Amino acid sequence: MKKRKIIIYSSISVIVLINLLALYFFIKKPVKISLPKSGEEKRVIVLRDVKYSGERHGIVDWEIKAQKAKKYIDTPVIEIEVIEGRYRPKADSFVNFNGNKGIIDTQEEKGTVDEVVIDYKNTYRLKSKYMDFDFKKGITTTEAPIDIQGEKLSLKGIGLIARTDEETVRIKKDITGFVHTDKGRFKFQSDSFMYMLKENQFFLSGRVVMKSENLNLLCDKVTVKVKDNQIDMATAEGNVRLISKGSIAKADKAVYYFKDDIVTLTGSPKLVKDNSEMEGNVIKYDMKKGKFAVNMPKVRIQRQ
Repeated sequence: MKKRKIIIYSSISVIVLINLLALYFFIKKPVKISLPKSGEEKRVIVLRDVKYSGERHGIVDWEIKAQKAKKYIDTPVIEIEVIEGRYRPKADSFVNFNGNKGIIDTQEEKGTVDEVVIDYKNTYRLKSKYMDFDFKKGITTTEAPIDIQGEKLSLKGIGLIARTDEETVRIKKDITGFVHTDKGRFKFQSDSFMYMLKENQFFLSGRVVMKSENLNLLCDKVTVKVKDNQIDMATAEGNVRLISKGSIAKADKAVYYFKDDIVTLTGSPKLVKDNSEMEGNVIKYDMKKGKFAVNMPKVRIQRQ
C-alpha cells in the first residue's frame, strides 16, 4: 500500500514538474507576430493632380503639388510622384523646388523629396539626391552630397541644414567651389560653409584654401560679403598665409576689397622671401601687379 502511494505521489510530482517546465518555456519564448491577412491590410486611394499646403498666421507657408499620390486610409502619410513645391524661408520670398518622388506627413507637416532641385530667386540652384523638409519648424536637411550653382558662387559639399528662423544655410563638410567676380574666378575649399541670408554674406571655415591665377591664400576662416548682388569684400582670419611668386606673407588678418583689387594684411604681418624676412605694421598685395608692399619695413636676413 505504501509503495502504491509513493508511486502515485511520484507520478503526480513528475506531472506537476513537466507542467511547470512547459509553462516556463511557453511564457519565456517570444510570440511570433503573424503578417496581417490581405483583408486586414490598409486600403490605398490613388489620386491625380493633387495639392497639399500648410498655413501660418493665415498665410500659406508651404505647398506641394504632385501628378500622382497614394493616400493610405487612417494615416496622414502620402506617397507622391512628380513633385513641384514651394516654401517660405522668410516673409517676403518663396523658395521653389521639384523632385522625382517623395513622402509627406500632412499632420506633422514633414516630408522627404528624392532627386530634389531647389531654386532660390532664380539666382542659385541646389541639387541633392534627397532632402528632408520640416515645414512646421522651418528646417531643411540632408546628409547627401550637395551641388549649388549660381551667378556669383558655385560649390559642392556633403550634408546640409537650412533654418528658416535664423535665415541660414550650412553645408557640413568637404567644401569645394568657385567665387565668380568681375576680377576673375577664385577657387576655394574648406571644411564647412555657412550662408547668412539676412546679412547677405557667407563663411568658409576650417583649413580654408583660396586660389587665383597668381595668388594662394591659406587661413582658418574667410568671410565674404555681398553688396548690390556683387562680391564686395573678403576677410581672412587666423594663421593667414598669402603665397605669390615665391614670396609668403604671414599675418593674423587679411582684407580684400574687390573694387580696389588690393589685399591688406594686419596683425603682426611679415613677408618672407628667400633668406630675408621683412616686418611692417601693414603689408599690401596688389592683385593687378602681383607685388607686395611693406609699410615701415624692418628687414632681417638669415645667414646660411
